[in-house]
Amino acid sequence: MTSILLSLCLVCSLSAQDASDVQARYAQALEYINAWQFDRALELLSTCYRAEPQNREYLTRVAYCHFQLGRYPDAKLFYHAVLKQDSTDTQAISSLGAIFEREHNHREALRYYVYWASIDTTNSYAFKRCGYASLRIGLGTEAILYFLQAHGLNPADMETIDQLSSLYISADQTDYAEQVLRKGLNMDPDNIRLLQNKARLFNKKRDYPTVIQSIEKTMAQGDTSEYYQMMAAVAYLQLDSLSPAIGHLEAIVKRQEDTEHTHHYLGLAYRKKGNIAKSIEHFEQALQRGISSKVHIYHADLGAIHEEKGDYRRAIVHYQKAHEYEPKAEYLFFVARNQDLAYKDKRIALKQYEQYLATKDEKYRKYAEDRIRQLKETIHFQSGR
Repeated sequence: MTSILLSLCLVCSLSAQDASDVQARYAQALEYINAWQFDRALELLSTCYRAEPQNREYLTRVAYCHFQLGRYPDAKLFYHAVLKQDSTDTQAISSLGAIFEREHNHREALRYYVYWASIDTTNSYAFKRCGYASLRIGLGTEAILYFLQAHGLNPADMETIDQLSSLYISADQTDYAEQVLRKGLNMDPDNIRLLQNKARLFNKKRDYPTVIQSIEKTMAQGDTSEYYQMMAAVAYLQLDSLSPAIGHLEAIVKRQEDTEHTHHYLGLAYRKKGNIAKSIEHFEQALQRGISSKVHIYHADLGAIHEEKGDYRRAIVHYQKAHEYEPKAEYLFFVARNQDLAYKDKRIALKQYEQYLATKDEKYRKYAEDRIRQLKETIHFQSGR
């Protein structure tokens, strides 16, 4: 009897010692996790897991280490093992959503985030993740609804306010966008993202002074976004403030962030300022870089400048090119008008005016009809001589 009791005591003593060793290894693993040494943590956690394979805490930590190491299949395997024990474990659910998001499987990520939000209904972050996942699969309306729920739970979240205002602007819900932005900027007047959204909003409204004020405020904080500096430049251009417009556009060129659009607007600005040589230079640079649907506009602008200079033959070339890229009736009229001015043989212009009239365009119809009548009389008189 005594020997049996001694044996039991020895077994209990060994079990207690084993349990103590497991706890020590787990504590050390947590220290490694806190130090971002996930491989070393995983070595210790694996021994803990083998000792207690049903311990959810160990399963969760093993899954987390695999997740941080980018070993997504293993992470998903262990998180699913956690969910088998407790299907409402929000850490496992949210982590699976995050893994699918990193794998760019946003539809599957949304499924887990929605499940998370349905369990943890007061967690604003869960609804925010639903919003982002919806946005990435093109569900704009659903994204707004999820961000609204997140905003309701955490009204001071600037990231959510940014997303809501941006979505409202994209959906042309300008009144809602303005309300959200006003609220956000009251809390954080210097928030660059909100100021940029404000610039986008008021650009839609053609309130160019507000656009300029918002962007200049972001730039005073060091923001050098080419997109918004271009927006400021165009706003200045709309207000005929040519020097600041050119200053912003030339700054973009200096940073080597210029595009065809930068040079197009520089061409317009210098043309308004009367510097025709610089205007032509930038329109030609826009053409050299031209890959967008605006190439016809660059040619038309160059055509207009050469027409103003009296270089009608060069104007004809550019208007013809403009028509090649975009067969607008008005380009045919401009070709005709410049041929009329450039050539003594009026039959060339006559044919072009008639081609323009055949388009049924009304903008220059009266002028073209009158000029055709005059040209026919001139040609008839010349042939009669």
